[in-house]
Amino acid sequence: MKNEISKKYIGVYWTEDDRDGGCFTLRIGGTNEFVSKIDPDDPRCSPPGSIETVHNWGNPKALRFDTLDDAIRAGEQAWSADGCHVSVEVISASR
Repeated sequence: MKNEISKKYIGVYWTEDDRDGGCFTLRIGGTNEFVSKIDPDDPRCSPPGSIETVHNWGNPKALRFDTLDDAIRAGEQAWSADGCHVSVEVISASR
């Protein structure tokens, strides 16, 4: 269905209509925070894993992905490591 948000993976949200939209980034659910690092094996956390975030759209430190599939896989890692909901967002020139 057009513009229906997919929820195949718990905690990771995206829109299939964005598949050919260009580069992608991971936004922490409804915030102005973006994932800048994913460490799925960080032993300092229990269970292991952590993420780091940066603020603001267009922050050059935010992770960027060339394909929607790569962004979804990274979103899964972020969800597993930190438990926060992640939205896959298209990076556009207007932001």
